Amino acid sequence: MDNLFSTDIIGNPLLKVVSDFVSGENDIAGFFAIYSRNDEMADYLDLIIDYIADHHIPIKRRTVLMKNVNQNKPFEMESYVERFIKECAKDLLAIDLSDSWKNDPPKVGAYIKTLPYLTAYGAYKIHSIVADIYYQIDPELNRTDKYRAEYVFSLDVLPTYLAGGTAAENYVSQHIISKYPSTMKKGERKQLVKEEIRQAFQREGKGFPRWIQSPAWPMGIDGKPMVYVGQKAFAENSEYYFKDSVTSEILTITQWW
Repeated sequence: MDNLFSTDIIGNPLLKVVSDFVSGENDIAGFFAIYSRNDEMADYLDLIIDYIADHHIPIKRRTVLMKNVNQNKPFEMESYVERFIKECAKDLLAIDLSDSWKNDPPKVGAYIKTLPYLTAYGAYKIHSIVADIYYQIDPELNRTDKYRAEYVFSLDVLPTYLAGGTAAENYVSQHIISKYPSTMKKGERKQLVKEEIRQAFQREGKGFPRWIQSPAWPMGIDGKPMVYVGQKAFAENSEYYFKDSVTSEILTITQWW
């Protein structure tokens, strides 16, 4: 481990919780149960980021090799740590938090709480952030690849009318993808998941929502996806109509141009 860090960081028992999550010894549900219990874990991650910034500790970047990226040659990947430190964030060419946060980055502890950890995207992003923070202390630990793999799989199976919608992705991750383990043959798993998604997200007509913003397919009173009825476009907005399969009540979702 890097001896540049204080005993408040190295000697904290939360470091073991972090390392177990990064390595895959503990999963996202177990980690977030601890994270949500109180602010102790969030404060601990903030402490590490602040310590790096205050003591001007050089930020370590991982060298990675990704298929069809950088002409299939190894390259340094920007660390999420840089995105939470003002002096680093403002100079980054690529940042997926928010451009407005380059001059005033959020606290990492609070930011992680905003991510939907039950979705493949949310779990992958949380793991990536926490793993990059831990990497600054111990670059020798092997991080699990399962969250990235599940995120890539979700991108492969989610149709465009659902991809990016938190409620829909949450439902698919919890109730569909979780039923088919990653140990299955990829083609078989993909086919079964896509078919179950098609069955779960019903529609009365032939078409699917053509969202003008992020997908927002709602859940019904029973926690299952509502039935898509149709949509209507207006000069400044579009309305999307869904029916609750239990109560038959119609819900209107409005998105603005």
